[in-house]
Amino acid sequence: MAILIAAGCGRGAAPKPVTTSEIPVQLDKLFGKAPEEARLLVGQAKSALRANDLSGAWVALQTLSEQKELTKEQRQFLASAIVTIGAEINKAGEQGDAQAREMQRMHRLSK
Repeated sequence: MAILIAAGCGRGAAPKPVTTSEIPVQLDKLFGKAPEEARLLVGQAKSALRANDLSGAWVALQTLSEQKELTKEQRQFLASAIVTIGAEINKAGEQGDAQAREMQRMHRLSK
């Protein structure tokens, strides 16, 4: 069930792979001087990742990716991060994680 993996795709080339552990570091690097709203979403994503709340991280990154003032580099990174988190959610759902399965269900319903 790979429903979340395609979340960041559809805008040209496939996103470059990024590991879950790289996401917070890259968020700091790419969004350190971003507008406050973007920095708040970065903080939410990082907090969720620290708490192993993949659904929370995915929602924060997805919301951040909808910001209009993002640079091309920021958009490309977010696409990669969303794909990575989506893959982790799919994996957790396959292993029986109830929260991950609910996230998958909600994503399917939103399509």
